[in-house]
Amino acid sequence: MSTDQESTQNYLEKLWAGAPKDVLNIQGSMKFGDEMKYITVKFDPKKYPKGIDIIHLTDVQYGHMSCNVEKFQNYLNWILEEENRFIFFGGDMVDAATVLSVASPYENTKEPQGQVYDFVKLVMPIRHRVIGYVGGNHERRSSKAFGDLGHLIATLLKIPYSSGKQFVDIYYGNHQPHKNSLWHGGTGSKTKGSKAQMIHRFMTKGDSQVYWVGHLHDVMMIGDCREARGEGGTIKLEKFAGVMSSSFLEHYGTYAEVAGLPAGDTAMWLLHLDSNGKWQLQIR
Repeated sequence: MSTDQESTQNYLEKLWAGAPKDVLNIQGSMKFGDEMKYITVKFDPKKYPKGIDIIHLTDVQYGHMSCNVEKFQNYLNWILEEENRFIFFGGDMVDAATVLSVASPYENTKEPQGQVYDFVKLVMPIRHRVIGYVGGNHERRSSKAFGDLGHLIATLLKIPYSSGKQFVDIYYGNHQPHKNSLWHGGTGSKTKGSKAQMIHRFMTKGDSQVYWVGHLHDVMMIGDCREARGEGGTIKLEKFAGVMSSSFLEHYGTYAEVAGLPAGDTAMWLLHLDSNGKWQLQIR
């Protein structure tokens, strides 16, 4: 066995030696290759009497020189403090700059595959809390030469992945189910109005209660209401929302500063579900 093979074997053995075991009963459908587009997960109200918290972790861009790894680690530590805290991965989890991408690879601390291995090692302690994962444009930076890095991250962590959209139904108490749509986001919008339009376009494409995006390194929430057919020939009004979480990438010393984009701090949206069927969104 070569030195490289031994190194790979040792990495995998050490990676899974202390890996946390699954705590979620995740069922998947709409499978395309190794991607899973539709997720169903069930929580027992007796096990989680204080409710369920699901935090959106997106645009980490691990491997970029300006990624705030310490801040990201603080989020991971906070998640593990309580057993009722879970995660949606929103994409751009690694930076993965290559000679084919717009950004310079000289802004990265390691080549893309090495970023993946280090990122997986970093987040392995919370892999059992990840409900869903949608890839972003940074995972796809390597597609022309290597393949979607999101597939590799999800394979090593053994979590459900979609390179596009992912639909997550959560059964918990009176939530039968609470419906979520995940997508990394799109467009190069710079104004608040154009960012809001991107979110709202996504919100018009389904029947979810919360729509999750990242991509533009800004924090926004749009609330809306729609008519739905109820029982006995009546119409009921349903509340739904779209949220955009920001980034773990610092502003100064990055392409965002050079391009004159607005500065912003890390702000991740969190969904709290009560077993009585109520839900609320808050920023962390």
